Amino acid sequence: MKEITQRQWLGFSAKQVRTGPILTALAALMMPFMSATADTQADVSAAASSGFEAYYASESFAGLANNGGVENGLTNWSSVGGYITRTNQASHSGAASVQILNRNATWNGITFKPAPLVNGKKYNVSVWVRLAPGSQGANIILTGKRTNNEYVRIGSVQAKDYQWVELKGSYSQSGSPFQHFIIESDNSRVSYYADDMSVEDVGGGDPGNPGNGKKFVGNITTSGQVRGDFARYWDQITPENEGKWGSVERTRDVYNWSGVDASYNYAKQHNIPFKQHTFVWGNQYPSWVDRLSPSEQAAEIEEWMHDFCQRYPDVAMIDVVNEATPGHAPAQYARRAFGNNWITKSFQLARKHCPNATLILNDYNVLSWNTDQFIAMARPAVQAGVVDAIGLQAHGLENFSVSQLQSNLNKVIGLGLPIYISEYDVARGNDQEQLNVMRQQFPLFYNSDAVAGITLWGYVVGRTWVDGSGLIYDNGAPRPAMNWLMNYLGR
Repeated sequence: MKEITQRQWLGFSAKQVRTGPILTALAALMMPFMSATADTQADVSAAASSGFEAYYASESFAGLANNGGVENGLTNWSSVGGYITRTNQASHSGAASVQILNRNATWNGITFKPAPLVNGKKYNVSVWVRLAPGSQGANIILTGKRTNNEYVRIGSVQAKDYQWVELKGSYSQSGSPFQHFIIESDNSRVSYYADDMSVEDVGGGDPGNPGNGKKFVGNITTSGQVRGDFARYWDQITPENEGKWGSVERTRDVYNWSGVDASYNYAKQHNIPFKQHTFVWGNQYPSWVDRLSPSEQAAEIEEWMHDFCQRYPDVAMIDVVNEATPGHAPAQYARRAFGNNWITKSFQLARKHCPNATLILNDYNVLSWNTDQFIAMARPAVQAGVVDAIGLQAHGLENFSVSQLQSNLNKVIGLGLPIYISEYDVARGNDQEQLNVMRQQFPLFYNSDAVAGITLWGYVVGRTWVDGSGLIYDNGAPRPAMNWLMNYLGR
């Protein structure tokens, strides 16, 4: 484990509840059939009345742990530090298990991403573990991680190299959205296997309240500055332009961190999440990158991520890849550096250097015209298990009905990841029109269990990215939509 000072521990459940072995066995037996239907999940969700409920329904035989038996490659499996491989050398059931190698810190571990977990619900969690041959006995620990760098210790077990043992416990979801389970060890060098992950919903939650607990509603900087009234209205911050690579490193190896420092330090001082926007994007990157060879481009991309993560170790969320849908603004320099697998590679590098951040694939027009194109682009990286969440920019939705937005949102929910509404605004100069759109659309996002948080893209009239989207005037006087929003949020 990392030092406790680097983690916000939220408690330990000493009560260990055994997951039903029959359900676990059925889940393992059904995995090959579930993997064959994975590509149809988006269509199933789109047709359902509630996309989130449809996603759960599509996972019914696998519980919430799709590919927990490692029979469909490494889908939903990843690591924090070290590296993992799918191996046939040992398995608890079926043909394969996951092994982690090259660990050099106690917090290095195997991660597993289940279907989204719902606030207020309790889950029984189980995974079978075994040490690699020749390893001495070691303690293996199961931890739950939430997106705001919150960690919950679920259970531990003494593992051996000659038999499989069950690591299990109960987990209650609350607070910020769930990110993944971590299977780690207090022995920083030991290698081990994991197999037959299962997550069982055992109830709880309030079906009459679809909200996702305490969900942040944040905003961005204003003309490169953090206004003194920011924390009065918003509980998450994103630098609008200051965190883009071209703003930070306009000249090679000469950094200007001042704008990012201001937002990051403000977030730390006010105990709100800081989101980095963005690492890899086909716009607003340094022009000198285009003059480099592919190998130099690869090195500079990694250096950019490394230096950022070293300076801002407590960043909560990162838009790792921005606008990669074909026809948008994919980063051609990253494609040249890493080949056609550049999106997955970019996320792998971000995970290497920012192991505790929520890594987001962000794009625009996903809720309007390019839903299917985005899903096709995103699916390989999502199935590789490297993406933690989806970011949906939400500009230009003023003329879309709630039913149209819900239908497209359901399709994205089918990817099985938490969703952030990353750049929402209502561009209407007429106060009544802006108010009408805001009170129709905002509850759709805020009351969706699949949406982990919402960031509006500017709030001061005349100082936003798109005309008409401001919510207050420079002197602090609110427009009607702002009054409605603050009342709705109880702020």
